Formats: sequence, structure tokens, C-alpha cells
Amino acid sequence: MTALEQALLHLPHIGPKRAERLAAAGCGCWSALLAADNPLRLAPERWAETVAAARRSLEALAADDPRPLSGALATAEHWRVLDHWFDRASFFDIETSGLEPESEVTLVTCLHRGELRLFLKGENLDDFLGLLEEVKLLVSFNGSGFDVPRIEDRFHVPRIPCAHVDLRWLCHHRGWRGGLKAIERQLGLARPADLAGLGGAEAVWLWQLWSEKRDPAARRTLERYCAADTVALQRLAAELLAAHGCAVTVPEAEALWRVVHARLPPPDRPVVRPPPAPLPPLAAAAAAAADPARSRAEKQKRLRELWRGLRR
Repeated sequence: MTALEQALLHLPHIGPKRAERLAAAGCGCWSALLAADNPLRLAPERWAETVAAARRSLEALAADDPRPLSGALATAEHWRVLDHWFDRASFFDIETSGLEPESEVTLVTCLHRGELRLFLKGENLDDFLGLLEEVKLLVSFNGSGFDVPRIEDRFHVPRIPCAHVDLRWLCHHRGWRGGLKAIERQLGLARPADLAGLGGAEAVWLWQLWSEKRDPAARRTLERYCAADTVALQRLAAELLAAHGCAVTVPEAEALWRVVHARLPPPDRPVVRPPPAPLPPLAAAAAAAADPARSRAEKQKRLRELWRGLRR
């Protein structure tokens, strides 16, 4: 009996207390529940709805289809889906031309069946949609709010054709807060030296250097940065499953980076990073608002002055 088969909270009329009562009555999994004679003494029509949902869950499991289950289970329970299909999960990350809603997808990297795949705008980006048809379970970090909507918009599809698990929310429910790189540091995962300190803003100007000046070092650094994000997801997923008591092998950092280095050796020369751009007025005001030396009234007054100046 797997952890996934013990998921009961997605069933109609079953909350935490009733799930405990079912487990105590020997009905702690879907198949046992189907054979039970309404141990909760629910109204017959309600028990029938609970049993029907358990049957649908078993059917999805038998069909080896994680989509109905990832859709039915609450986000906090998605670790069960991840555990069941972990060995066949595909991990992915994207980069964009900016952080604005209208910015374009520039690069997708995907660790699929042990192979690191790259899809670059202007070359083979459209091929990623074909790869998604092969994916059993797609895993991301913050993909629900960023990567997946961007992919759906880019390819003009209402939804991706595979199940999806977002590690960001699994981390949140475990109390692991922050972005991907902050959580990596908490777990003791150090990135290769040439990628240390890179973030989303750097990915934007690396793309600009490649797209406008055809700088090969910029392209390779961008690809390595995105690939590092992707392979790190496999380590993070394994750490999450281990924290839930699942039997899983957590990959060593060196093994992850070997995957990146083998596919994308470091560039021959480092990319010179530009100086940080000055903050726009409202961002500067937000930074000033964090100054503990200012009183709350002073911060609010400063923000009002800047806002009035922008409206003139």
C-alpha cells in the first residue's frame, strides 16, 4: 500500500477526523474503503459519493494516470503524487525576456528520462510542446504561478497535457520558506562557481547579450543557469519526499552538476556583469521604506510625495 493510496482527504465528506476514524476502522486506503460497510455511518447517498471517488482514484492509479489525482488532491497532498511517480517525473524551468506579463519565453530546460533537454527561442522552442506529450508528471518550482501559465500562453493551449506538481507549495507546507536558491542554501546545496549569485535579472540580460550581440558565453551561461535550476529540482523533490518519510535516494550535488557539465560545459570566458541599474522611483521608495531609521509617518509621507510627482 503506497502513500498515494492512503490519501483520503480528497474524498467527498472526509475531513481529518473522519480520515482518522476510517484508518482506525481498517479503511486507511482506497481498496479497503471500497470493501467496507459504511463504518462512518454516513447517510447512504453521502457514503456512495465517498466510495465513488475512491473508485475513481483507484481507476486512475490502475491506468497509470496522475492527472486526475493531481487535480483532486489538495496542494499540500501533492507529495503523494510525486512519491508515486518520482522515478518517471520530468523537471523543468523557463527563462523569459523580462518580468513583465508580456515578456516572451526565451529558454526551457527539462530533465526528462535522465536527459537534459534544451529549447531555445528562435531555434527549437516549439519542440517543447511535443516533449510535453511524453511527460508523465511535470515538476517545477513556482510553476503554477509563472512557468506553466507562460508555457500555456506561448503555445496557445488551455492547459498543459500532463500532470503538474509545484514544489514551491510543498516546501511552503513543510515550513521551507523563500525562493528556490534560498531553500537550496538551507539544504546545503551549493551551485557551481560560475553560477553562484545569478538570478532572474541576470538571466534577462544574458538573453539580451545573446539575442542582440550573439555572445556565445552569454548563451552558455544562460543555459547553464536554467539547467542548474532544473536539476536542482530533482534534489529538492527527493528532500521533500524524505521529509515525508518516503523511501527515496537523495542525489548528491556532484551528480547533479555532472549532468549540467556533461551537457553544457562552462564557457571559455566569464561574462562581464553590468553594474546594477538604478531603481525606478517606486522601487527606490520601497527600499527607503525598509529603512528602520524612518518613522512610519515619514515613510508614508515620502511615498505620497513620490506618487504625486509621478502623476504630474
